Amino acid sequence: MRLAIPNLDQEEQIHQTGIGLINLLGVDLFNSINLELEAVEGVDWLTRYRKSSLVYLNYNFNDPSNLLKELLRVSSSPLRNPIRKVIPAKEIVAFFNRLQVILEDRNDWIHHNSIFTSENLKTLILNIYPVGEKLGLSLVTECDFLLSKLDGVEADLPQIEDPIVASTKSESDSEWTSEVQKVVSESERAVGELVADKFLEFSYVLHLTGEIRNRKNNQLLSEANPGSAASLGTVLIARKPAGGRLRVTSNGILAAYFEDHWGYLAKVSPDQWFPDHLFLSV
Repeated sequence: MRLAIPNLDQEEQIHQTGIGLINLLGVDLFNSINLELEAVEGVDWLTRYRKSSLVYLNYNFNDPSNLLKELLRVSSSPLRNPIRKVIPAKEIVAFFNRLQVILEDRNDWIHHNSIFTSENLKTLILNIYPVGEKLGLSLVTECDFLLSKLDGVEADLPQIEDPIVASTKSESDSEWTSEVQKVVSESERAVGELVADKFLEFSYVLHLTGEIRNRKNNQLLSEANPGSAASLGTVLIARKPAGGRLRVTSNGILAAYFEDHWGYLAKVSPDQWFPDHLFLSV
């Protein structure tokens, strides 16, 4: 176990463990890439690559920020080659989308853009876990150990180019139909249908209780907007019983992860949502 085991009642310790896990990903991922490239390109491949541009003169690829940005933004990078040898072509877009999610998580944890709870730590672990598993990284051991100590929300999954989406709503009329009609219109998109619109910078978590939390400041919708929180939460958890992370577009489309993509969950107006998060009439 290469990580400190946190006291889950101490936000500072959870934060330190999350940062440690992200840094461990950088070390394990680069070691895996380096071993493959040394075998194929020679032990001096990195020296030669650093000479190819002044940008790389003192570049440290063990830094997860440097490594992930290289993999995501430099299409010609030799560091991509070992990954492409392992990940099937049909899965490569989803894999790199997952790396983008991890980079965003890294920025949240490094720059204190979130509240560091056991739930958020589990989400981070579950976002990292598939990368470690698919590439055979040692950090899977640390992830397994930490997961055994945690309860939390469903992990984010990467959005792929051609996801399989629901053709009909995932829930038929039931006892909560009256609650649905309080917050959504009679005609709307199918639950789970791909949402390709650009999301606002906000990020939320839908808890199993139906509570909706702003990830940045930990505020609950029931605190910020009690008039609509209960009925909206009833709708969302009925449609997404596992909970998980939510995003929102500028026109009030709420999206959650459905297997392999951001999918439609509901549509909200500014007066039903967190104050100052939505401004356009929907």
